[in-house]
Amino acid sequence: MKTKLIIVDISSFIFRAFFAIRPLHAHDGTPVNAVYGVMNMLMKMIANHQPTHIVMARDLSGPGFRHEIYEDYKANRSEAPEDLKPQFALIEQLLDLMKLPEISAENYEADDIVGSLAVQYADKFDEVIIASGDKDLMQFVSDKVVMLDTMKNKKYDRDGVFEKMGVWPEQIVDYLSLVGDTSDNIPGVRGIGAKGAAKLLDKYQTLENVFDHVSEITNKRVLNGLTEHKDDAILSKKLVQIVTDLELPHKPEELAYKFHVDEDLIEFLKSLKFNSMIKKLQDLDEIDAKTSTSKVSKKEEVEISALKNQTEIKKFFEKSDHLYVYYELREGESLNCLFLDNGKDKAKVLLSSALNTLSVLRAFNSYSGVIVADDIKSLMRAFTFHGERCDFHAFDLTLAAFNLRADMNNKFEALCSRYLEVDYEHPKLEEGLLQENEANEFEQKIAQRLTLTSELYEVLNNELAEFETKDIYSDLDFPCVKTLVEMEAEGISLDRKFLSKLENDFATELETIEKKIEEVSGESVNLRSPKQVGNLLFEILEFPVIKKTKTGYSTNVDVLLELEKRVDSEIPSLILKYRELDKLLSTYVKALPTMVHPETKRIHTHFNLTVASTGRLSSDKPNLQNIPTRTENGKLIRKAFVAEKGKVFVGADYSQVELRILAHYCGDETMLNAFKNNIDIHAQTASEIFNVPLDEMTSDIRSKAKAINFGLIYGQSSFGLSQALGISRKEAKEYIDHYFDRFSSVKDFLEGLKEDCRKTGYAKTLWGRKRVVADINSSNHAVKAMAERIAINSPIQGTAADIIKKAMVNVAERLEKEKLDAKLLLQVHDELIIECDEKEAEKVETVLCEEMLAAAEL
Repeated sequence: MKTKLIIVDISSFIFRAFFAIRPLHAHDGTPVNAVYGVMNMLMKMIANHQPTHIVMARDLSGPGFRHEIYEDYKANRSEAPEDLKPQFALIEQLLDLMKLPEISAENYEADDIVGSLAVQYADKFDEVIIASGDKDLMQFVSDKVVMLDTMKNKKYDRDGVFEKMGVWPEQIVDYLSLVGDTSDNIPGVRGIGAKGAAKLLDKYQTLENVFDHVSEITNKRVLNGLTEHKDDAILSKKLVQIVTDLELPHKPEELAYKFHVDEDLIEFLKSLKFNSMIKKLQDLDEIDAKTSTSKVSKKEEVEISALKNQTEIKKFFEKSDHLYVYYELREGESLNCLFLDNGKDKAKVLLSSALNTLSVLRAFNSYSGVIVADDIKSLMRAFTFHGERCDFHAFDLTLAAFNLRADMNNKFEALCSRYLEVDYEHPKLEEGLLQENEANEFEQKIAQRLTLTSELYEVLNNELAEFETKDIYSDLDFPCVKTLVEMEAEGISLDRKFLSKLENDFATELETIEKKIEEVSGESVNLRSPKQVGNLLFEILEFPVIKKTKTGYSTNVDVLLELEKRVDSEIPSLILKYRELDKLLSTYVKALPTMVHPETKRIHTHFNLTVASTGRLSSDKPNLQNIPTRTENGKLIRKAFVAEKGKVFVGADYSQVELRILAHYCGDETMLNAFKNNIDIHAQTASEIFNVPLDEMTSDIRSKAKAINFGLIYGQSSFGLSQALGISRKEAKEYIDHYFDRFSSVKDFLEGLKEDCRKTGYAKTLWGRKRVVADINSSNHAVKAMAERIAINSPIQGTAADIIKKAMVNVAERLEKEKLDAKLLLQVHDELIIECDEKEAEKVETVLCEEMLAAAEL
C-alpha cells in the first residue's frame, strides 16, 4: 500500500476559515465560525486526498528567532480579531478529539515545522503533501513533495511552482529575498518586482550570483535597487530561509491517520451547534472520514445520455425526488442547452423542432420533486414568456447563499470555492457541440457542474437551517421569485411617439444652452468634457476655484451649485441643466425605445433579489426604479410609461414606512402618537427637538428634522449630517444630541442594535432575515463605524424590504383569486403599481390597499 503524508499548516487554515465562513455562535454565544471552517476544510481535504499519515504544524504565540534578527519582522500584522481569539482553544480541542497529531516548537514558526517534516520525512513516504497557501513553503516542492492549495483544491509540483511563480522551488528563497513579502514585513530589494526577480534568477540562478554580476545589469532602476539595498536582500534571505533540522517529537509511524468519531467528539460538536457536521459524520456509519470522498475528485469521464423526447425526459425525472439542472437561454427566452442530473444519471436534452422549449418546460411543471439550479428565476421567466405557469418547487443556490452571506459574491464559481473548496471554471458553449453521440470537454465540465450543484444544495440547505433563515427563504424570498417572474413577463407599455417628441425637445434645448454659453465664452465648448468646462469656468470666466482634483479643476455638481451662489452668472445653472438633459436623453429618452420587446411591444425589466445586501429589490435592463422625479424634466420620463387602451394604472405606496418601523421597534410614545393621529412626522420631530410649535413650523426647520430622521435610519454620523445640511460638524452634533435628549428610547434602541450585532455577528430584521456584519468588532475605527451603520440600517431597511415583498406576493395572489383583469407590473421601493381594466379600478384599489396594510402588523 502506498503511503501518503499530509503536513497541514493549521495556522493558515484557521485564518482562512475565519474570514471565509460567516459568523457562527455556540449556545453560550462563543464565536465558532473558524472552528467549523477548519473542521470542514480538514474533512474535505482528507476525503479528497486520503492520507495514510497526517500531522498539523502550528505557530506558538509570541516572537521567534526571526524577531531577534529583525525587530520589525511581521510588524505589519495586526492582532488576531477579537472573535477569533476564543476559537484557538476550541480548535486545539477539536484536533485532539479528531486524533490529529500536532507539532509546535518554542521560538520557531509553523513554517519551520513544515520544512523540517518535509525534508526529514520525504524519503519515508511515497508522497508528501504540504497543505498550505503560503508561497514560502514552495521551496520544499520536489519529486517527492507537492504543495496543496486547499482553497482551490490545486496541487503544485515543480512545474506548477514554476508556472505560478516564474522560478523553480530551489529559487523561491532567493526570489522572496528580492521581491520581499509585505505580509511578513520582509523588505526585499526596492524597485524589483515579481517579473524582475524571475528574470534575474533565470539568468543568474542564485541571489549571490546576481550580486556577483551586478556590473552587467543595464536597467538603472534594478541596478540602483541592488546597489543601495544589498543589505536588505541579505537580511530578507535570513528571514525567508526556513529551518529544516528541528528535532521532531514524532516518528513517521506515529503520524498514522487514526481519526474516527466517538461520543466525546459528538458531544463537543453538539455544544457548538454543528448539527449538519454531526449528520455528515453519522451518515458515514463507521464514521471513517476517508469514505466521504468528494464525487468530483475523480476525473474519469462521465457518461451523459441523450434525451430525445418527452417520454424519455419524464422517465428520467421520475428516477429521483431531486433534479439538478444546468441550462442556457437563447435571447433570454428559449432554451439553448439543457443538462440534467437526477442523482444517479446525467443527461442532455437534444432540443429540436420536435422537442422545443415549451414541451421541455411542461415536463418540468409536471415534476413533483425539487428542481435545483442557480439563477432559477431566468428559467422561470422563460416559462412565463411561453405562457406556462411556474408550478414546480425549486431551490435556487444563489438566493440561498444570499440569505447566508449577502455581503459576499454568491455566483456559482464563488460558492464552489467557499463551500466546497473547488476551483470550478465554467466552459464556454460553442456552436455544434451538442451532438447526440459526441463526448466533449464542454459536456464533461457541465457534468462536473451538476455534481457540484448537488453538493452545494446539501451544504446550503443545511446552512440555512443552522443559520435559522430557512423560513425567510422558503416563505418569503422564493414565493417572491415567482411573483417577480410574472411581473417581468408582463412588462409595461411605452409611448414611443411621446419619447420621440421629447427627444426633439431635449435636443433643441441642449442646442440652445450650447449657443448661450458660446455667446459668453466667445468660442465653442464641449459641455460633456469636464476639462473644457473647467477651462471655461476658471480660466476664461475666472470664477473662483472651489475644488481641484489630480487632473485639474473639479466641475462636479457640488462645485456648480456653489458657483450658483457665489457668481452673478447663469452659466453654472445652464451647465447643470445641460448635464441633466443630456443624461435623461441618453439614459432614457433614446435608450428606452430600443428595449421594447419586438413581439410583446412592451418593456420587460429584470428585478434582482440578490444585489442589495439589505434585501431590497433592484431593477435593471432597464432600471425602472431610479427614473428621476425631482425635476420637471425627470417627471416627463415617467409620462412615457402608459397603460394599454381601456386600462389604467393603480398605484399605492407606504407612507414613511422606515420611520414607522423605527417607532414600532423603539416604542416612543411621541412618534407612535404622531403616526396614529396622522401628524407629519418630520414636523413633529422638528417641534420636539427645536422647541417650535407645530402651527409655527417653517419648511426650513422641518427639512432639518427630516434629514435627522432619515440620517438616523442610515446610521449617519455628525459629519454625514453636516454634509447633508451644509452646516458645521459642531452644529450637526448639537442637532443629533438634541434629538437623542428628546427621543432617548430611539438612542437606546439604536445602541441595542449595535450591541446585539457585536454579540451575534449579524443584523436581523423583524421577520428574521440576517445580514452578516463581518467587521462589527474590527479594531480599525473607520471600518468598525461603517459596520455599526450597517447594524443600525439593516434591521430597519431590511424589514421595510421584507414587508413590500410580502405585500407583492399577497397582492398578486389576491388579484388572481378574485379573477380580476389586473396584473402587478412594478415595484419601486415602497410603491406597487398595477395595470387593470378601467372598470375594475376601484376593486383593484381596495385589494391593493387591503393587502399592503395586511402585510405586517406594526
